Amino acid sequence: MVKGFKHILFTSNLSDVSRHAFNYAAMLAMQFKCRITLLHIIENLPQSVEGQLQVLFGKSEWQDILNNRMQTAQDLLVGKLSNGDMIRAALSQFCQETGIDADECGYVDHDIIVTEGDVADSILAYADKLCCDLVVMGASKGFITKSAVGNKIKLVMKKAKAPVMVVPHEE
Repeated sequence: MVKGFKHILFTSNLSDVSRHAFNYAAMLAMQFKCRITLLHIIENLPQSVEGQLQVLFGKSEWQDILNNRMQTAQDLLVGKLSNGDMIRAALSQFCQETGIDADECGYVDHDIIVTEGDVADSILAYADKLCCDLVVMGASKGFITKSAVGNKIKLVMKKAKAPVMVVPHEE
């Protein structure tokens, strides 16, 4: 028997597909009044490529580039708002778009994590570490079909202990 959700892990790659999928994660978080964690993973480069880039740019400048990449991702996710304000703004916008009364939207506990690593491994690790009972991901735009499920999503679906919701790309 499904009792509802207590903690949703939403994964974002900062794409339009992710923003569309966030609407579903926000709706469920609001409906179940549960915690939502937004997770963005900056995928590590293969060691051989990273080594070549360190030689090309110099170790110090390459580290600056990596730090800038992390800061840019955080800025895109959080913007000039605090984490709580950003989540509340997203939920408020969702409530307005769907015609739900603002008083019924409720506040959802939240967190935003930007990290580096293997995408699938990081999603699985955070889902376990945070005891998430739902993972929400957005499917990519497909070349032939409307949406596509890549290897990272397939791996998460195969190994996750919690249900995984894959939201197709919006036309």
